[in-house]
Amino acid sequence: MDKAIVLGIYDFVSFHLGSTLLNKGFEVIGIHVERNDPIPFLEEKRLEVGRNANFREISLCGLDAYRDVDDNKNTLFLSLYDLYMLKSEPILQEHAVLKSLQQYLAPNKNLTDIVFLLPIQMLRTNEGQILEKIINQVIEWGKRNRFFYLPTIYGPWQPSSFLFQQALLAKFDESKIQVGEREWTGDTLFVEDAVEVILSSMESQNVVSNTKFLIESGIEDYWNQCVEQLQLEDRIKEIKESNRLDIDKSITRVTPKNLTPFTEAINKQLDYLGRFI
Repeated sequence: MDKAIVLGIYDFVSFHLGSTLLNKGFEVIGIHVERNDPIPFLEEKRLEVGRNANFREISLCGLDAYRDVDDNKNTLFLSLYDLYMLKSEPILQEHAVLKSLQQYLAPNKNLTDIVFLLPIQMLRTNEGQILEKIINQVIEWGKRNRFFYLPTIYGPWQPSSFLFQQALLAKFDESKIQVGEREWTGDTLFVEDAVEVILSSMESQNVVSNTKFLIESGIEDYWNQCVEQLQLEDRIKEIKESNRLDIDKSITRVTPKNLTPFTEAINKQLDYLGRFI
């Protein structure tokens, strides 16, 4: 990979992915997709990555006119995970979004790999039907497609639809704490660990097109263990159990080499929150 193109650059996982790639010295083209719901801390995020000379932001409509003039190999990252967790995946059904992606990829197909970041729930039958339709349309446009399924991801800039962010916000304004209907309660992973696992898995020379990865903490019942550390058991009326999955043997299960301790990771999230609210 010589260059990364990240759709929804200021969304949660996408932003951390783009930031990590910039820190590793890659050129990153960030596509900002305008939505009706405002992106929290948008300007702060712009400042954080905008200082890096390897970063360029373009709008979705700007992608239509964006063309490579060299033979660099590009990787397009599509974090459908972020859109799913915010219940914003219908935006992908808009004609302008698919048209822009297709017009870019058509002349660049042989130089572009596509990486999908997906919610773990999509490993269940009849889950994320809108996302499935989008994936089926896009997979033909890239030279090589790879799929990463993610559990609940937490860390700095986590949306308030997640329980951990709600718990931290409550330290400042006594906000309501409630498990979202789309939060996966079977496992969780610090966002920096998740991004490192994704990028290291991509570097494997044995990865072929349409390879599927399940990103895991490697600790049984880890989400609930983290809830206990936050001392939230008595503040949550009902926790919907995430159904256990029968993982197909064709899916590669991967865990971080060094899992960041929960206390250390959640303190990073709290520190960011304290600085910007």
